[in-house]
Amino acid sequence: MEEEEYRALLITIRRVGEDERRLFLKESETRSLLETLAIKTIAHASFTVKEINPNTLLGPGQLESAVEYSRAYDINEVIVDSFLSPRQEKNLEEAFGLPVSDREALILSIFYQKARSREARLQIERAQAIYMKPRLTSREMTLSQQRGGVRGAKGEGEKKLELDRRKVDERIKQLDRDIEEIKKMRATQRKSRDKSGLFSFALTGYTNSGKSTILNAITGSDVLSEDKLFATLDTTTRLTELPNGQSVLLSDTVGFISNLPHDLIDAFSSTLDEALSSDAIIIVADASHPDIRGCFDTTMETIKKLGAEEKIKLLVINKMDQVSDDFSLNYLRSQNIRKVETSFKTGEGKEEFLKALSEIAEENYETNTYEFKATDYIPYTLFNEKDITNIEYKDYTVEITARIRKEESGRYSKLKKIN
Repeated sequence: MEEEEYRALLITIRRVGEDERRLFLKESETRSLLETLAIKTIAHASFTVKEINPNTLLGPGQLESAVEYSRAYDINEVIVDSFLSPRQEKNLEEAFGLPVSDREALILSIFYQKARSREARLQIERAQAIYMKPRLTSREMTLSQQRGGVRGAKGEGEKKLELDRRKVDERIKQLDRDIEEIKKMRATQRKSRDKSGLFSFALTGYTNSGKSTILNAITGSDVLSEDKLFATLDTTTRLTELPNGQSVLLSDTVGFISNLPHDLIDAFSSTLDEALSSDAIIIVADASHPDIRGCFDTTMETIKKLGAEEKIKLLVINKMDQVSDDFSLNYLRSQNIRKVETSFKTGEGKEEFLKALSEIAEENYETNTYEFKATDYIPYTLFNEKDITNIEYKDYTVEITARIRKEESGRYSKLKKIN
């Protein structure tokens, strides 16, 4: 017996006067989210609203039309390309007589499926709990028994939660404690990494822009690289040597998306923290995306929200072999940021990219020679062993030449510098 086809209705909302470019980006993202979840939309209904109805999102006539549409196509689930309040979701489910999922539920579902590390799983469970808490209605049933809906956000992931708000609160507190412990461990690891004196880069950018492909191509790593949204959720850091012989750290981070719920930005702050703690940010832009400009603007807005706006930046315009819009490409080219154009699938621009990394790292170091009396205790421990480029012993003095980070030059201010 053949399995019955799962039929979904996608409802998109257009605000009067909404920017067409942003609207297109949001709608194309939603379709990509559905594709990543392997959800097939049988029908699509679009409504223009002057004001959002606080009870049902849509106006009475629009809602009636959407319900008729769902019945005509024998729909199993309604997906709304907006963020719904618990009240709106409840009222819409009553009107349709079907599960209703919003944009946040889609993103939660993908995060649930993609999370691999313990930290990521704890973070997504916390985000799910916060999302579901105001939607709880019964103390006797598990969430997965109460209702269907998008897989992961309202299905398997809910089996861990009971419909008891007090228990959910307790679980959130426990998750917070567990996550805090992991953050402390990460902070310790980061301090240890900082002591190494290695310059660090964080790959950031819109989801599916090619960050993992770049990491793999440069470091010989094998990070999952898929043509899907949020293919990478867990932070991956690799050591690599640049053409100038300098060793640096390169980290991959979770991809950005427009209108990413704040709870999810908080939830994955651990991976986004790499952008904050790195010495420089590599912004990867996808030249093949139909809205290159919108993706870039969203990336820059997110970097600003993270407080990383003042970081050293390198713009990598990737997938140049698949440029979709020359006008938007020129917008990226006009940005006052150091930039390179690449296609890591074909190898185009790889050497230029590595050269740019070498130049950025080199600009943040200086080479100094310090003199000590031969009879004095020579504080070799002040320097990282690998930073010492030369030691010269003279009759009465010792000269140590070291390559140091400019921002750390204060550590050596009391030493006698002779160059």
